This record gives sequence, structure tokens and C-alpha cells, in this order.
Amino acid sequence: TLSSSSAASDVYKRQLMNILKKILYLPSIINFLIGAGLVIGAFIFEIIGYYDPCPLCVLQRWSFGFIALCGLILMIPGLHIVISKSLIVIASFFSLGGGLIATRQIYLQNLPTDQIPTCAPPMDFLIDTLPLFEVIQTILLGDGNCAEYEWRFILNFAEWALVFFIFLFFYNLFFLFRKVS
Repeated sequence: TLSSSSAASDVYKRQLMNILKKILYLPSIINFLIGAGLVIGAFIFEIIGYYDPCPLCVLQRWSFGFIALCGLILMIPGLHIVISKSLIVIASFFSLGGGLIATRQIYLQNLPTDQIPTCAPPMDFLIDTLPLFEVIQTILLGDGNCAEYEWRFILNFAEWALVFFIFLFFYNLFFLFRKVS
């Protein structure tokens, strides 16, 4: 009976590994789950933990949201291969852009205190008073709010975001250049 339970356990483990392998080979699900999961997680931290996002954090959320949207559209059955590959390129683009934004925030967080930029006005004020490209430039330059971090679990928010952006970038590149069987 011991060998039969061990054999049943091995069959169960193999089935579980096959299911996980199939899920990992579905860029639609991975892009959607990671993108949507991180956006939802950020909102939970904002609401429950009272962590107000800086402008760079908001741009990173938008990047993850667009990655999730690409994954959601990829779930549509029967998409033409050109559309699927284009969505993967777009998701890779948002991963790269989000990674650059996260890198800028990490840079700001590691500046000496005397070199940290002053805090900018609230984003609502910037949008109401400045032309669009000046708003984008001001946000991308970052401000003193972007140099702060209040939460850390091994890495802070921006560093975790960078890890996920790098993963999604290379994950999507893998599927972009993968031959369809």
C-alpha cells in the first residue's frame, strides 16, 4: 500500500506540473494575472495601508494595467497570429517603459538627500495648468515624493515593479520569437 500511495502521489505531482507548464506557456494568462494582480495589489496598499502613490508609481500602474489589457485581449480565441504577436510586442513595450520608469524612481530613491528634487505640485494641478507634454516631462523627471519609500519587503515597491517588468519583458520576447507549432 505504501508503494501504491507513492505512485498515486507521483501521478498527482506530474499532473500538477503539466498544468503549471501549460499555464506558463499562455502569455495571455501570465500577462493578465501579473498586470492585474499588481494593479489590484497597489490599490489595496493605497487604501488599506494609506500609501499615496507618487506620479511615477501611477505611471507604473498604468503600464501594468496596459500589460493586463494586452493579456485580456490575447485571451480572445481565434486571434490571427499577427494580432497576437502585435499584442505581445505592445506588452513588451509597456514592460520596457514601465521598467524605465521604475529605474528612474529607484535612482531618485538612492540619491543623497541634498540632491533629491523638490516636491512638485499635485498631479491634478499640473494637468489643469500645464500643456500635456510639460506634464509628462515633469512627471518623468520625478520629484521628492518619488524619492520616498515607506514599505519594504526585501525590496521596495519600485524595485519589485522593476523585477516584474524585467520578467514580463523577457517572457514576452520569448513568445514573440517562439515559432508557432
